[in-house]
Amino acid sequence: MRIAVIAHALRAGGGKSIGRNLILSFSRVALEHSYLFIVPANVGYENLDLSPLEYRVVYFETKTGHLGRWIFDELRLPRLILEFRPDIVMGLGNRGLSTPPCTQAILCQDAHLFYPLKHFGKVTWLECAANVYRKWIFRRSLRRTALLLCQTPVAESRLRQTYGYNGRTALLPNAVSVDTLAAGYMPPKPVALEGTQHSLKLFCLTRYYPHKNLEAIVDMFVRFRQELRDVLVILTISSADHANARNLLHSINEHELTSNILNVGPLRQQDLFGYYRHCHALFLPTLLESFSGTYLEAMQFGSPILTSDVDFARQICGDAAMYFDPWNVSNMKDIIVELKNKPELASHLVERGAQRIRRTYQTWDEVALQICKKIQEIITSTD
Repeated sequence: MRIAVIAHALRAGGGKSIGRNLILSFSRVALEHSYLFIVPANVGYENLDLSPLEYRVVYFETKTGHLGRWIFDELRLPRLILEFRPDIVMGLGNRGLSTPPCTQAILCQDAHLFYPLKHFGKVTWLECAANVYRKWIFRRSLRRTALLLCQTPVAESRLRQTYGYNGRTALLPNAVSVDTLAAGYMPPKPVALEGTQHSLKLFCLTRYYPHKNLEAIVDMFVRFRQELRDVLVILTISSADHANARNLLHSINEHELTSNILNVGPLRQQDLFGYYRHCHALFLPTLLESFSGTYLEAMQFGSPILTSDVDFARQICGDAAMYFDPWNVSNMKDIIVELKNKPELASHLVERGAQRIRRTYQTWDEVALQICKKIQEIITSTD
């Protein structure tokens, strides 16, 4: 097959993880095909070793802004696809072509496209308008799509309900990153955690996005400072992530919470193991996910999980997590205190997580093989 992979929107976070890992897996387990990879420039795709694949890479330069992105998507991208003459176009960034020249498959991994507004967090009217536009683009692409790729059964159900989609679907879940699996040693305590003598350290691994609900952490400590005096939450955000990130960091200082909330900034993949092993649990009060690979990393590294009682989290974590209402900081506090006062819960969660990741989840190579098989079936059925 000749496969055109559109991934130039996958620049950061979970999207980038999907793009990089899936493309790498194609180079290991699907060598018989020819590829066109359209990816973002200067965010890490350049160092992928794709030999011995037969492939071409086109790098999209993101400095061109929204107008440049629109021109690329509407004018240059269709020409690139036509020149490649693919058997299938695989759009990994929540959109494909409005008039594809061949069979098309789309991965929808932006949960904003299929959850209601209450899950978005503290967003501006401009961000809401941008999401309306993205939904319109996705719906337009969906009309000419033979296969909708969903990350979980929950996402599939919500997508069908939101868009009235009755076509074919397949699952393209997250898997544990190859970089993560390579960290098989006992790491030293991270320098940032030296001198932290808190009874409970909670690792909140995420960039800043409004839907991550990080403001609730500040609200929780403001309201329950005494009950949580020996609890430390470690954040990994940058003030450059979002305008709200600067406000959040200022709020932490303003409320004198630096002894309870420590921001260590963005971490490299190879640094994560040290934080997982030297913290007591992963803590994610997120309101919105399609499939957070962070949950899988926590299970892989033997970390208990405290997270939101929302369908996406229960789908992924099952009985390997303790759940709280992310809109209720009192309930959030209660779950933290319960884990602190009952340390035996941690070992139960770790054991269940290890069982779940062995029993339920695939490697990226297995995911890539499954997707190639599915699109081959689609192409054959449409010939």
